[in-house]
Amino acid sequence: MCPVVFDFLTNSCNIISNNNDTIFYNFIGNIIPPEWRKLTGDNGKALSKTSKQLLSFIVFRLYIYYNKDIDELQESYQLYEDKLNVGQRRVRQCLVKLRDAGFIEVENRTII
Repeated sequence: MCPVVFDFLTNSCNIISNNNDTIFYNFIGNIIPPEWRKLTGDNGKALSKTSKQLLSFIVFRLYIYYNKDIDELQESYQLYEDKLNVGQRRVRQCLVKLRDAGFIEVENRTII
């Protein structure tokens, strides 16, 4: 049995409209854009560095699969653990924070 995590960006994120220019990124890897330093969770506190790294990795993976018309990822916790060098508990905490903040939706499934 293997837990599988489905992640995709949601439309419920609060985007503050201002007169700044739109910035387009050419993602070349798991980077955290400097503008993300102000991202906050549902409690108003800044997101942790690990949460931002996880979100960046998810966006990067979606960017890779964008041309293949894939709008959600099917990834295991193990992939996130290996890429971020953190434990499964920390990955779960970060996914919950990102879900509660409205950045992603997570659906856990067990594959037999």
